Amino acid sequence: MNWLGKLGSIPGLSEKAVEKALDKGLSLLESEVSRYRNVEEELGRLRRTSDRINSLLVDAEQRRYIEDESVKLWLRQLRSISFDTDNLIDEYQTALEVYRLQASFNAAGSSRKRKWYQIELPSISPEWGPIRKRFADEIERINTRLEEITKGRKTLRLRNEDGVRREAPNQRARIFQTGPCHDRSRMIGRQRETNDIVDLLTSDRDLVLPVVPIYGAAGIGKTTLARLVYEDERIDQYFKLKAWVSLTDGCDVRNIMKEICEKITKESCGFQAYETLQSQIRKFLQARKDDKFLLVIDNLWAEDFYFWEALRSPLLSGGKGSKVLITTRNEKICRIMHAVPQPSLEGLQDDECWQLLKSLAIPQVINDIDQERRQVLGNEIAKRCGGSPLAAKTLGAMLNGAKEEEWSDVLSEMRALKDDQNGVLATLKISYYHLSYHLKQCFAYCSIFPNGYKFERDQVIRYWMAEGLIESRGRQRLEAVGMRYFEELLWRSFFEKVPACDESQVERYKMPSLMYDLARSVMEYEFRGIESDLPLSQPKEDRDQARYAYLLHREDKPPVKLECIEQYQNLRTLKVCDEWGERVVPIDPFKNQYFHRGVNLRVLDMSNSNLKFVPDSIGELIHLRYLGLSNTKIRTLPEKICDLFNLQTLELRGCSELTVLPQGMCKLINLRHLDVHLDWDKEITDSTDMVIPSGFGDLKHIQTLSRFNVTYNAEECNFVELKDLNLRGDLCILNIERVPVKKPEDALSANLQGKQYIENLMLRWNRSAGSNKEQWQHSKKVIENLQPNNRLRILWVINYPGMSFPGWIGDPSFSSLETIRISYCFDFTFLPLLGKLPRLKNLQIDDVWGKNMDNFVGFPSLEHLKLLKLPLLERISLENDIPKLKKAYVSDCPDLKELAIHQNLRGKLEITECPNLVLQDQDD
Repeated sequence: MNWLGKLGSIPGLSEKAVEKALDKGLSLLESEVSRYRNVEEELGRLRRTSDRINSLLVDAEQRRYIEDESVKLWLRQLRSISFDTDNLIDEYQTALEVYRLQASFNAAGSSRKRKWYQIELPSISPEWGPIRKRFADEIERINTRLEEITKGRKTLRLRNEDGVRREAPNQRARIFQTGPCHDRSRMIGRQRETNDIVDLLTSDRDLVLPVVPIYGAAGIGKTTLARLVYEDERIDQYFKLKAWVSLTDGCDVRNIMKEICEKITKESCGFQAYETLQSQIRKFLQARKDDKFLLVIDNLWAEDFYFWEALRSPLLSGGKGSKVLITTRNEKICRIMHAVPQPSLEGLQDDECWQLLKSLAIPQVINDIDQERRQVLGNEIAKRCGGSPLAAKTLGAMLNGAKEEEWSDVLSEMRALKDDQNGVLATLKISYYHLSYHLKQCFAYCSIFPNGYKFERDQVIRYWMAEGLIESRGRQRLEAVGMRYFEELLWRSFFEKVPACDESQVERYKMPSLMYDLARSVMEYEFRGIESDLPLSQPKEDRDQARYAYLLHREDKPPVKLECIEQYQNLRTLKVCDEWGERVVPIDPFKNQYFHRGVNLRVLDMSNSNLKFVPDSIGELIHLRYLGLSNTKIRTLPEKICDLFNLQTLELRGCSELTVLPQGMCKLINLRHLDVHLDWDKEITDSTDMVIPSGFGDLKHIQTLSRFNVTYNAEECNFVELKDLNLRGDLCILNIERVPVKKPEDALSANLQGKQYIENLMLRWNRSAGSNKEQWQHSKKVIENLQPNNRLRILWVINYPGMSFPGWIGDPSFSSLETIRISYCFDFTFLPLLGKLPRLKNLQIDDVWGKNMDNFVGFPSLEHLKLLKLPLLERISLENDIPKLKKAYVSDCPDLKELAIHQNLRGKLEITECPNLVLQDQDD
């Protein structure tokens, strides 16, 4: 009897019934098999559907004002499906690319390549198996959701013509642009208020540390007015010391004290205790008890008497006549601080708002008739700005190059605002609506920072890239497109620049508080600000909508527990931070398998934390494009990090304890930025070492490699890894003494002359490098072969053991070279060469062991000269006039006896710790 007959002999089960059941089962099996086999075809359909969804979302963002809550809900559901579709397509594409790449390398003829690529790849593959079944199931689930949403659209009777249409934004070129909206030259009005406050600050009063307030509504121009006062010449003449501190919402006393300490002393204070910071400020001010100081505290928010008293205590040690200027939204704070009585800051007059708007919107070349028409419309628009300079600037930038019809449309939109809407915020929202889709997305994404948080431009652009927010434009680099996005948002006042403490500080930016409120309102459903010590209160549906989050740690709170975000399964961005972005965030140790749950992450930034290890499960984040581990305590990285096939940016700045990189990094073929920067002044030492893995030079997309240690093996010097890399920004080359004595030509393989986008270059030998004749000659040949491209801006040569410098260091073709520092060298033979550089503005020479410095000839553009720690120096000749010199600083030269100086330079010279010095004036 056949097996079918055997089944039919079972009591209660006929052969016919069994046959029918088996037919049905086989039919289902064939259907399932067909479904698995058609994964690629279904994904293709899904990709086309995703494109249509994105087109609809773009259309909804760019061309409609939607107020109906049911329509908004429908669009949120559509956007949620768009995210899920993006995840699925990205995962399959990753699997396919990895599979193809592995196959191509397995077939490669190069034994070297085969060797470095025979490492376990991510555990996904488009081959037959469970992975194909999972893709098929996910596709079916998404298609089911799409059908439901399509029914919803029919129920809501949505049509293509629904909504208020307007011209797609950003289709016109800007007619003119002479600077950012917040440029000082664009500050209109406030002259009377500036004079009143300057008079208050510079008047002699018997009060002890009086406080002068500027208070008023958000967006009214408090910070701008404070900046006008701070930069006034009368303030500079009256106060010897000045410091500006900007506060974030909810920041604590210790952090504020730290920033005050750093701004006043001009020195980094690290992570010291509150009492230590108080003591430091007190001692600094007591040592300058005859000097008045002005402290500006921008955005003071704390309604707490003890908060102010804690800040005030060390400041009382300052000189008589010292004062504090604050900006705040809250009149109560003025009373708590016993501030000098001042009226609330009023908005600009209508005509001042119009002048500010006009300065950004209307070019000088426009004809009289067009200008007259715009004058009428512009005056009406200005009246509706509520006296807010921020609103006027934002609208002016938006209307730059706009047609008269667009001016009329904007006025109509402002007239349509409801009376109960926040006037300034509603006006800013109009400016937001007129942004292009990509600019809207990029601006709203910045709500991932806490209010008042200071961020760097490149950091934000790399976030945007990781999230796919930057539109690809042909062969143009995504970073270049992102730069234009950033500059556009800065121009339109959606961002503002934070004044730097000194010129060496990296430029930082923040969002004006009202702009931040706007970004948060736009990202209401997709963003979450999570404080690790507070319980989660959102229902599951709300948690599922969350795509972007910061995990905030406040001072004196328990360490951050990453487990608190486990319920947010759909996050694409997670940033761990404090309110300032400057304090070490304590993180509780987490399980090795933690990242099993964060598989959708594109951006994971745990920088500025006490993180000590990265678990192997990091390799499961197959969508990850940005991994931030800067300023952490990590010493090693797991090899599994090399499974992050899509990784674009690996941030390791300030990781001074990290000395080795994973051997498999050459698998990261999409890597664009490996930032291993250490502070050149404070963190780079002879023991600084980090080996770049073999094969790194095959990563053709790399643009950032900020530090490179020279090594040599039996075959070749690793300079060859740099040969074909098109690097940008900073490059610090360490341990150059390791170039073999018999092969100085190996340095040519670094191809520095071909790297036209390197701006800042350090060439460093180990201080223990020998000083015999053979090594002098060898070092000279090596540095000649390390000639950089003549677009270089900054050069620092340190511990160079040669007796003479290469000719290229003074080649006039280096027309962009503005700053040079020479440290720990044998003599001043380089000076005649440097004098030929046409644009050299800043020159620092320190720890050089020559006796006579007689060669200051040329230097047509030199503005700042520093001669520091020159232990054997006996004579300096500055007999020739240096026409553009602003400051010459000579310090710590114990043997210096003679300084011959041109009389025009005498008033620009500052000398300290040179006990044996005698000055000699030289006539013209």
